[in-house]
Amino acid sequence: MKLFKKYSYKNILFISLSVFLFSVLIMIIYVNYHVSVNEMINLTATQQQTNLDLISQNIDEKLRSIENNSVVLSRQSSLNQVINGNRTYHQVYTLTTDFSNSVYSNGSLHSIEIYLNNAPTNNIQNPVRYYELDQVNGSGWIDVLDDLSASWIGIRTVAMITGEEPVISHARAIKNSRGQTQAIVILNLDPLIVESWLRSHSNASTLYLVNEHSHILASTDHQGIGENYHPTVPLHTTSDPYLVEQEQLIVSTELVPYQWNLIGVTPYQQLTAQSKKVAQHLLIMSSLLIILTFFGIRFLTKQLTQPIHKLTDLMNNYQLTRTIQDIPDDYQNEFAQLFNGYQNLIKRNERLHHSLIKKYRQHKRAELKALQANINPHFLYNTLDQLNWRAIERGDDDMSIIIELLGDMLRTGLSNGESIMTLEEEVNYVKKYLQLQSIKDSDAFQYTIHLEEKIKDACIPKLTLQPFVENAIIHGFQEMAGGKISINISQRNQQVFISIQDNGVGATSFSKSNQKAKTGGYGIKNVKERLNNYFNYKANLMISNREQGGVEVQLTFPVIRDKKALSFI
Repeated sequence: MKLFKKYSYKNILFISLSVFLFSVLIMIIYVNYHVSVNEMINLTATQQQTNLDLISQNIDEKLRSIENNSVVLSRQSSLNQVINGNRTYHQVYTLTTDFSNSVYSNGSLHSIEIYLNNAPTNNIQNPVRYYELDQVNGSGWIDVLDDLSASWIGIRTVAMITGEEPVISHARAIKNSRGQTQAIVILNLDPLIVESWLRSHSNASTLYLVNEHSHILASTDHQGIGENYHPTVPLHTTSDPYLVEQEQLIVSTELVPYQWNLIGVTPYQQLTAQSKKVAQHLLIMSSLLIILTFFGIRFLTKQLTQPIHKLTDLMNNYQLTRTIQDIPDDYQNEFAQLFNGYQNLIKRNERLHHSLIKKYRQHKRAELKALQANINPHFLYNTLDQLNWRAIERGDDDMSIIIELLGDMLRTGLSNGESIMTLEEEVNYVKKYLQLQSIKDSDAFQYTIHLEEKIKDACIPKLTLQPFVENAIIHGFQEMAGGKISINISQRNQQVFISIQDNGVGATSFSKSNQKAKTGGYGIKNVKERLNNYFNYKANLMISNREQGGVEVQLTFPVIRDKKALSFI
């Protein structure tokens, strides 16, 4: 870890031990706190579960009473006569009066809605409303009555004198002998009445009555009717008797016939107040304990890090001119290994220092010899110039040209120690070599050289082409006249492509050149090695016989115009 590499070991050890001790104490406090909180939660949850069961039984009884009331109302003769077509004013008035009296006598009902064909006219002042039967088509609850004769259909709104009001509705379908729905009677329950049912038992928790769609039917905190309640997963579907979520204790019981849930929510802070006081006392005691152990940890870290500081001082004060140091020898543990290792390191360092001094002196002597050797090329240049003037004075033009070409080739070959040339410079060198050989052999061969203009500045290792041309002249044309050499240099897909062709004896010339001779094979082998080094093994060299006779050398390597970009220098 970077931490142990960057900061003082003494500080790291001291801080680590302090943090460890503090963490242990915090863990003790944490465990104690959570154990006490869990005990408190379990006890509270058990009490609340018992209370919720009693409230749910009371709500179940009242809901069954409303369901029974819907059965009685659906069987009233006044309703059946209106359904069967007796729509006289007196009969409709009687039906409205009977159902209104039922609402007034039952304090839980908010209103009654009747859906039938050819619905009578509504009186907005009465709690009874008539609607056409086809108005229920497309509603989300009508499909439930296809399989059941009656069901609680959730939260709806009804139009009253004061405006739209939310209600909890129970619907019952009235069907004929053929199973066709003739009418639907809906009894609407006032949510405020349901809230009063929830408040009928003393409970410190906030109570929510939630339907199967997780919509709030009623609550003791006046939360909006129809809003979603979270969490949406009922507690009776889990293995735990309660759920702690969002700093709240949640206990639930299910009203099985209706798929509703009665949920009690208690603030978590209310349950943990006493446990927090105990945790605070433990924290104070832990702080005092940390202060007492602080000095003990500091003493321990000092004893452990003192040898390390001693070793550090020895290394910082080490000098090659003063190798004798006061290294402790009274340790018998791991620190003894460190001091012994440091002492051995000093001895090896001294031997290495003497070896470097020796090599440095040898390197200086080699540099002096190299400087002396640099005098020789200048001597050769001056000698060749003098020979050239002698040849001109005597009228020997061929000898003058030969000497001039040889001098140019010598300058290019040495080129101030540079090992990289451009293709244009390489081609100029080969041209001079060919001119020299042509004069020497009295025009015994012909040559052509073509270099594409766009790659003249591409880089190539010095003296790459000359060994192949030399091999063709010396070995390929050795026993024949009328030799031809063709050199073509072009660019193909970011690659330099070089083709060297001759009409000599064929690839056998290269086998001859591989023999130990002054020219030929060693030069070609050197070319291969230099190409691999300079172009990082991305250069290819292929030598093959031509069908019309002779040899073709194909050479490819990447186009590189910056000499510094080559991998080998």
